[in-house]
Amino acid sequence: MNNLMWWGYLHQNGTIHVKRWFGDHKDYTEDCEGNEFVQRVVPPFVAASRDQAINIITKRLSQP
Repeated sequence: MNNLMWWGYLHQNGTIHVKRWFGDHKDYTEDCEGNEFVQRVVPPFVAASRDQAINIITKRLSQP
């Protein structure tokens, strides 16, 4: 398995945004901090593909 890292967030309009993470903490905190459109953030995690990352983020966002 490759070690691709991803993170994502739930936009206020209900869409899920998935992004690659390259190890810099600022990549995801600066995109989200103070952004009124970001409802919930899923911090970086490993997934083999974008499709798998979408599934993981969707599952994590469905948890309280």
